[in-house]
Amino acid sequence: MSSSRIPRLAAFALGAVVCLGLALLPGDDARAEVIAGLVNPESQELTEQMYVDEMLAASPEQVSYEEGGGEGLVPDAAIKAEPYETDNGFKGWKVHVPDGKPLATPAVADGLVFVGGGFGTYDFYAFDVDDGDLTWQYHVGDDGPTAAVVHRGRVAFNTESCILYVLDAEKGTKIWSQWLGDPLMAQPAAAGDKIYITYPGGDGQHHLTCRMLENGGEVWNQPLIGEVITAPIINGGSVFCSTLEGTVYHFDADNGELKWKDQKLATSAPWVVGDEVYVSKRVEVAGEGGATDQYEGIAGLGRGSGEQTNKELYAYGKADYLKHDTSSRYASEQADLDASVGFGSAPAAAKLSQAEENLGVGTVSGVWAYQGSRPVVKDNRSYNAMGDAVRAVDVESGKVVWEKRFKPEEDVGGRALTPPSLAGDNLYFGSTDGDVICMRSGDGKELWRFNVGEPIRFQPAVTGGKVFVGTDYGNIFCVDVKDRSADGWAMWGGNASHNGWEE
Repeated sequence: MSSSRIPRLAAFALGAVVCLGLALLPGDDARAEVIAGLVNPESQELTEQMYVDEMLAASPEQVSYEEGGGEGLVPDAAIKAEPYETDNGFKGWKVHVPDGKPLATPAVADGLVFVGGGFGTYDFYAFDVDDGDLTWQYHVGDDGPTAAVVHRGRVAFNTESCILYVLDAEKGTKIWSQWLGDPLMAQPAAAGDKIYITYPGGDGQHHLTCRMLENGGEVWNQPLIGEVITAPIINGGSVFCSTLEGTVYHFDADNGELKWKDQKLATSAPWVVGDEVYVSKRVEVAGEGGATDQYEGIAGLGRGSGEQTNKELYAYGKADYLKHDTSSRYASEQADLDASVGFGSAPAAAKLSQAEENLGVGTVSGVWAYQGSRPVVKDNRSYNAMGDAVRAVDVESGKVVWEKRFKPEEDVGGRALTPPSLAGDNLYFGSTDGDVICMRSGDGKELWRFNVGEPIRFQPAVTGGKVFVGTDYGNIFCVDVKDRSADGWAMWGGNASHNGWEE
């Protein structure tokens, strides 16, 4: 934990003690209701570390605009949407978010677009899907809102340091929040009446915790070897995740039973279809002069056992992007972002050595933004971007059906392309050149592209005939692509479970 964060955490702890004392005063019905909401329905015990005052919505007058100051809904900010037209004639809107920091994938639901202000910022926003007008803005208690999930009328996200928030999606008022640990580099997932998130514990391990979506009561908690890559993945009553150093886990979603875990050198979050679990996997190959070259491909794992089902990796190729980058423009920007939040060096709890060795990423902000070569699998085809190459692979035969390359005009570092979003029969990508690209999944034909002028590193959201992207420099674009089939991918990973079209 950086020294700059100690006063903030001390203030939170003091506030929690004072408010807990107030909550126990007799005759205060409102506080009694809050306490009731914090009780785990299984154990009838007060949920550990929950802050009672954080269950109560703050008025605008209670909010400080200083770093780490109060939290709650804030008065309308001077954020204005403006009409936007692409170079190929699509129309929509654009909004610039204050601070101009890298933005994660927007989440779109119920007529609103939800996005955090970026790594190192303190605000979370909801914009009108039609015109981009600011609907509400929430000032958080610490920095770095992740990509959000929207589920059952709730919008959930965590800050990099160090709080999980669940808000009313329509109004922006807080349902509950909880301080978990520093840093939080992955986003949450939700399914049914539960939410899942990982955090570093005081015991030196990371933990995957399952909590009730409505009140934060903990259902189960399991240790992990490290932080997960991007997010937990939920499918068919199970939770799957890959950790930074490459171990893949499979848990029962309801009771947390560990089904299996195995070190696979995984470099992406899993994608789950039926009895198969697909992950990108790193392979080290001896190079010239004693050097080690990095390669990557797609591994299929048995859902029930975790054993690899394909003898040879699909879409296998050299992966220089997995080497630890310290010299590119992107690496410099990541280091600056870390320094801006007090990370002269990363806290030990981040376990960044795992990410450096397995993923080539050595900063907290880099892991916060990392998505890897995660595949999307549908109708026996796997689609993914590795470096500057997009490939479609038949997962039964391992044959590459088609391949397209998009070499960036300028090598700014990092991966040239985002992971794909699959909406209808088309694939959608963003690029570090600022391109938004639509390709037909059947044969890889490029249908259109437009350029927003800024690097895009998070996969687009595609829903309601519109494409939504956030850029590295704090701009959100919504573009009507005049295609009704552009639908069904409303947030990172497709939905709140992060596994496409199924919960």
